[in-house]
Amino acid sequence: MKKLLLGFVLILGINALAFSLDEGWISLGANWSNYFDRGSNLGNFYMGSPGLNLSSYAFPNQKNIGFFVNCGLFFPVVQTIEKNYKPIIQVDMILGPGFRFAINETLKVHAGIGVDINRLYLMYRISEDNKTTDDRSAFGIGGDIGLKYDLTDVIYINFGTTLTYNFASYQLVRSTQDNWTNTEREASRWINNYSLIGIKPYIAIGFNHYQEKGQWGKPGK
Repeated sequence: MKKLLLGFVLILGINALAFSLDEGWISLGANWSNYFDRGSNLGNFYMGSPGLNLSSYAFPNQKNIGFFVNCGLFFPVVQTIEKNYKPIIQVDMILGPGFRFAINETLKVHAGIGVDINRLYLMYRISEDNKTTDDRSAFGIGGDIGLKYDLTDVIYINFGTTLTYNFASYQLVRSTQDNWTNTEREASRWINNYSLIGIKPYIAIGFNHYQEKGQWGKPGK
């Protein structure tokens, strides 16, 4: 789990890079994730999770093409996974080129597509003294689409949805028992016949920044 949290801190740093270009948007809000997992070991299951959404877009030279990062931190509360398995925490990040389309001066459509990395941490409880952790790293593609509405020159609200598809996942299983033996089930491995589909609507509040003027809000204001 420490690796998952460290990964989220890294994501925060990547988002901060938006402020190194001419124009940056950064928002923080709430989301609800819907994940549909399929693999050869646990079969098909669903996870529904509330969480935090962090998103940023950056555009150089006043262009409509730049880059974006969208990441989520999720805490599963609804799941149909096998009995005794408990999802604990999940982190997801999409990174790639970003685009914007102005409807008017205050309303914009934003979109992005890129590489997606997903981390899921599960616990398997056989008894109180026999617990096994299941740490998964999934890889695939993802996209983001949403609306950005400027309330002021500095503050905006953001509505959107991210869609992800992960087609590969590496599983690392560890036990809390000292006499744990290296059986086939306990070995690290790539999961066969794997797919993970994610749909994550979000709402957030954000801030505009313009590097050229070194200020928050629109230049000239």
